[in-house]
Amino acid sequence: MKKSYNNSISQNIKKYRLLNNMTQEELAGQLYLDTQYYAQLERGERNFTIEKIIQICKLFNIEVNDIIEIDTQEHIDQTDLLAELQPKLNSLSHSQLKVLERFITEIIPYIK
Repeated sequence: MKKSYNNSISQNIKKYRLLNNMTQEELAGQLYLDTQYYAQLERGERNFTIEKIIQICKLFNIEVNDIIEIDTQEHIDQTDLLAELQPKLNSLSHSQLKVLERFITEIIPYIK
């Protein structure tokens, strides 16, 4: 994940934490994380896992795209999209493809 993208995720999570009047310590407790570790996540020094992002979404009753700002255009030409993605997919390692598969099966269902 790019540094700026990770910072965007961290800032969005911080925004929802503050909107829900929670301290870092309180949210860390809800996520079963050490407070110092959570503070590193929120500062963008570490990456949130998919599991933690989903847990945060459930906790705050928000959508995944509220945190990771996924562009959800509905009118995407699938042929053009597949043609554009194919070379990128071919260059991925087996472990990267597994991560992508996990994203598709665990994150996309939470996006409206």
